[in-house]
Amino acid sequence: MEKRYFIRIAEQLVEVNKEIYTLHHQTMRRAQYLVERDVINGLVYYSSLDTEDTTGEDGIPDKTSLTVEEVVIQNIMIEKLNKSLVLLNQSEMDLINALFYAGYSEREWASKTGIPQKTINDRKRRILDKLKNLLEK
Repeated sequence: MEKRYFIRIAEQLVEVNKEIYTLHHQTMRRAQYLVERDVINGLVYYSSLDTEDTTGEDGIPDKTSLTVEEVVIQNIMIEKLNKSLVLLNQSEMDLINALFYAGYSEREWASKTGIPQKTINDRKRRILDKLKNLLEK
C-alpha cells in the first residue's frame, strides 16, 4: 500500500503527492526558523503593534515631513521675507527676480543686461546683506 500525503489548506486536509508535501513542509519550517531567529535577535515587527484602530506602521515617524513648529517658523520667515522684498528698489528687485526666481546665472544675466558679471555679483551680495539685516529686525 502506497503512503498518502496531506497538507492543511483553509481548515481542510488536501491530498498531495510526496514532492508537494515535502516542499510545503520545508517552506513552513523555513518560515518558522526565520521567526525563531528574529526572536533570538530581538527583532520586533511593526505589525505586532497593530490595534483595532491603527496599524503598527502608522507609528513610524516620517523623517521627510516638517514638524508643526518647522512649518510655523518657515511661514513666519516667508512672511518676513515678502515684507522685506517690498522695501527693495526696482533695480534690486529685477536682479533678485532674475537670479533667484527666473533662474538666470550671474553670467547669463550679465550678458543679457550688459552689466559686468563682477558688478552683478557685488550687487547681489549687497542686496542679500540688506535683506539679512531687514529679516533680523
